[in-house]
Amino acid sequence: MTKIKQVNGDIHLIQDLDYQRRSWRVQRVGWVAMGLVVLAALLGLFGSGPLSSATTGGKDDPLQLEYKRFGRFEALTRLRIHIKPGAEREGQVRVWLNRNYVEGVQIQKVIPEPERVEAEPERLTYVFRTAKLNQPTAVTFYLETQQVGLLSGQVGLAEKQPLSFSQFIYP
Repeated sequence: MTKIKQVNGDIHLIQDLDYQRRSWRVQRVGWVAMGLVVLAALLGLFGSGPLSSATTGGKDDPLQLEYKRFGRFEALTRLRIHIKPGAEREGQVRVWLNRNYVEGVQIQKVIPEPERVEAEPERLTYVFRTAKLNQPTAVTFYLETQQVGLLSGQVGLAEKQPLSFSQFIYP
């Protein structure tokens, strides 16, 4: 311990330089930590931003999914499903979401409105009436999250290979 006693007129000061250096070091670590939190927030780790928005599915896949990687408990979020031409069968497009995902959210609205919803043990299938698709179309699910933590889901068309995605829901 380096303690220095200074006398300046009638003022007596005792300084502990080792303690002062440790205190400055802790302050610098705190500033860096706060800067990293602000940077993470700007990049979208806690809401909207480039790290938050995600797309799954390739250009050649019959469907693509846009979603947010991060959300808040009981906040609205959306899944936007892009469907390529040729995905319809007998004038219908059948889009499904796995049941585990659906149980972690509350579906507020689906645009366009499905003709019907079919419940199966592992998934819910939304059936949309359509004419022959000459151009890509989109289906949007507006959801309210109902659980905190990691929420994993799958979305697919009829019997085609599903797309998997994950969202982290903050309290």
